[in-house]
Amino acid sequence: MVVGIRASLAKLPSVLNSIKKLVASWTCFLSVDALQSLFPDATTLLDVVVPAAALGAFLVSAVVLLRSVAWRLERSCRPERTPRFGRKGLVVSAACLLFVASCLYRAIFVADEGASLCRGRPSVFNAPVSGRLVATVGEIALVVQLSSYLDDTARRLDVMRGLWAASKRFTYAPVVLAECLSWCGVLSGVPQFFCCEYVVWMFIAATWVWDSAELLTKSVRRGDVLSHASLLLGGMGLFLFNACHEMPHFFLHQAATAFSQGNAFSCHQDMFSPIWEKRLLFFVTYFFGCSWCSAAVSMRYLLRGSGKEGKSM
Repeated sequence: MVVGIRASLAKLPSVLNSIKKLVASWTCFLSVDALQSLFPDATTLLDVVVPAAALGAFLVSAVVLLRSVAWRLERSCRPERTPRFGRKGLVVSAACLLFVASCLYRAIFVADEGASLCRGRPSVFNAPVSGRLVATVGEIALVVQLSSYLDDTARRLDVMRGLWAASKRFTYAPVVLAECLSWCGVLSGVPQFFCCEYVVWMFIAATWVWDSAELLTKSVRRGDVLSHASLLLGGMGLFLFNACHEMPHFFLHQAATAFSQGNAFSCHQDMFSPIWEKRLLFFVTYFFGCSWCSAAVSMRYLLRGSGKEGKSM
């Protein structure tokens, strides 16, 4: 036993070095320079590519929702082998549509609520409180969608214990806390509130990683393996993105200059502010990447079905 402990301690420096290299590679990947090398024109990316991608995800989500409603209405004439799409299916698809709609809205009315800046003409639509309200609805909807998907898929795969998504306390309380912290940051102009918010989102991401790993161990079909591995990697990406990109930005950001020309209820237009380049990676990963990931989860739920044979979704 002592020999085994010594061998494990001897391997500890190499493990720590591997973790250090992994974090360094993620930091390099999550850099603005890497994104600008792919898209040199940030204006085109923010004004055309990101809104178009969010619109595409919105249309896909709308189709999934309409299809789920149709399946709900057609259950009486449903073939036996077709997955039953019931209340949980409507919850997943409707929550997806809400989240993607919030991404589309914020991709059109691009603004930085924490800095009280906007790219377009100041209006009620791009005011910090408006953007924060839309984001609150969308982010809560995202948590509802993923928790419903994870919980229902766990029932189908007979994973009945050890899931965070099975506990409502650890599913909805953290996202409500995160949104409260974000509202405090918007209303007060204190950026450290956003840092606390991202810590909570890191906890939420960790629960998604855990649940996805549990489902992955029980997955047999290739679609399940791919879906749950993607969710696991997505949760890890969210955790590292907040830790390596978002928290340093808000921790070092000074709110005094941001609120000198605007406030929580009106933004200051500055299309050429350097903050748009600093926040470019956030806009792309959130409005583009996350919206399509949410649509993919909804499509997977629609196509595969959930619950055990003979039970509705």
